[in-house]
Amino acid sequence: MLRRQHRGCRTVYRREWSIGVGATRVDVAAINGRIIGCEVKSARDNFGRLPSQVELYSAILDTALLAVEGLAAAERARDLLPSWWGIWLARPTLRGAVFEVIQEPGSNPAPKPLSIAQLLWRDEAYSVLDRRGLSGGLRKATRWRLWEALAGQLPLHELQDEVRNAIKARPEW
Repeated sequence: MLRRQHRGCRTVYRREWSIGVGATRVDVAAINGRIIGCEVKSARDNFGRLPSQVELYSAILDTALLAVEGLAAAERARDLLPSWWGIWLARPTLRGAVFEVIQEPGSNPAPKPLSIAQLLWRDEAYSVLDRRGLSGGLRKATRWRLWEALAGQLPLHELQDEVRNAIKARPEW
């Protein structure tokens, strides 16, 4: 369903994408003019990790979705999700699954700049700062220092654009 929604624009898709400096993984992500992430849960999942996943996803994603199997599981999840998260109900078919939208996703009202900056590799972070004339004294800085500089000096929408563009430009992605 993500691929269908993003047909016609250059989109990079990632499965099991590590975020939060390795704290969790987004099951499926689509990166283009936005970063959309989808967590997938079966009807048998206990949702024990979902609150921590919601916190980490909500720090970086522009749009977040939960794809879940079973109406009872979808209702259970609704209480654990912020109102801006979308919920898709997966219904198995002979050819895979079809999705019914239970709750339309909205835009993330409070992404965290430092978490977004942490999606960049060290050299990418330095390159952004250097290109903008903000790299003075940071050539040998750690990735953490570079992330802090980016989060502190770039307006959020510019940081988000830089991160999306860097991710889409990665040759092995």
